[in-house]
Amino acid sequence: MKSGYRPLSQVAGDNLKALIRKSAKYRSQDDFAFDFGVEIRTLSRCLNQGIKNIDTIKELADFLSVDILELLKDK
Repeated sequence: MKSGYRPLSQVAGDNLKALIRKSAKYRSQDDFAFDFGVEIRTLSRCLNQGIKNIDTIKELADFLSVDILELLKDK
């Protein structure tokens, strides 16, 4: 493994956290979790441990109206 390598699941979680933070619509992660239809514990797990399911990543991208690459691009 290369130094600095991060799994795509963790990249997606970090990017989701940034998108929620930048959003004018969601004042908190709780607000986002409620609108997305998941428990805050589930969202917290995704943000901290990564999003391991590609279908979930696609669903989040659609929900946020962003290209899936916005969630998968390691910035």
